[in-house]
Amino acid sequence: MPNKQLRAVVAIAAFMAGSACGAQQPAGSAPGPAADRGPDPRVQGLEEELGAAKRELEALKSESEQLRKSETELKVKADEAEALQKKLTEVVGKFGDVTTEDGMVRVELIDKILFPVGEADLTDNGREVLAQVGAALKDIEDKQVWVQGHTDDSPIVIRKPKKGEEAKAKKGDKNAKDAKDAKADPKAAKGEAPPEPNDAVLPFVTNWELSAARALTVVHYLQDEAKIDPSRLAAVAFGQYRPSSKSKAKNRRIEIVLYPRAKLAPK
Repeated sequence: MPNKQLRAVVAIAAFMAGSACGAQQPAGSAPGPAADRGPDPRVQGLEEELGAAKRELEALKSESEQLRKSETELKVKADEAEALQKKLTEVVGKFGDVTTEDGMVRVELIDKILFPVGEADLTDNGREVLAQVGAALKDIEDKQVWVQGHTDDSPIVIRKPKKGEEAKAKKGDKNAKDAKDAKADPKAAKGEAPPEPNDAVLPFVTNWELSAARALTVVHYLQDEAKIDPSRLAAVAFGQYRPSSKSKAKNRRIEIVLYPRAKLAPK
C-alpha cells in the first residue's frame, strides 16, 4: 500500500480514537457546540481516501492474480512445445531440423530426401520419413499443420522424356497421329501450320509450380496415408522467395509448421 494511503489509515484511526475520548462528558452536562456541527469534514475526507485505497488494493490483487495465471499458461505451453520439439527431433533425425519460435514448431526437411531433383513425386525414403512424422502429428490435435514448399532460385530446366515416354509418344501410325493432332490443335484443324515438334517435357513452368506441387504432395500423404484430419492441413507455396540460407541445397526444402489450432465456428 502506498505511504500516502497508509498515513491516511493511521490518521483516521488516531482521529477516531481522539474523538471518542473527547466525546466523553460528565453525565447530565449539556452537549457542546461540536455536537451541533455534524460529521467532521476531515473524517469524511480520510474515509474517502481509505475507500479509494481499498479499491486500488483490490484492483492490484486482481491484476497480480491474472499475471500469475498468464505466466502459468505460458509455462505450460512452453513445456508442451519443448516436448513436441524433442519428439519430432527424434523422428526426423538426420533428415532435417526441428525448431520452436513464438509458440510455433517448425519441421524442416531437405528436399533430396523427399523428392527426386525437379520433381514432386515422393521417394521411398521420403515416404518413410513422412510416415513417422505423420504418426507423431496425428496425436497432436490442438495444432494446425501448414506444409510450406520452398525452392532455390535456379530456373526450371526443360528435361528430356523419361525412358518409355518417347516410345509411347510414337505409338500409332502417322495418320492416327495427324488426326489426333488436328483434333487437339485448332490451328491444325483450320489448315494452319502446326508448331514445331518438341520432345521436351516441362512439368513445372516456374519454381512457384514446383514448390506448390511438392507442398500438395506432402499434404495429400498426411491426409491419405497418415490419416491426419484435413481440416488441420494447408499447403503453401513460396517458390524461391523465402531463402533460409546462402546454400541453395538448404533453400530447397519442405517446412511443416505447427500453429495453435484456430477454433472456427460456422456463421
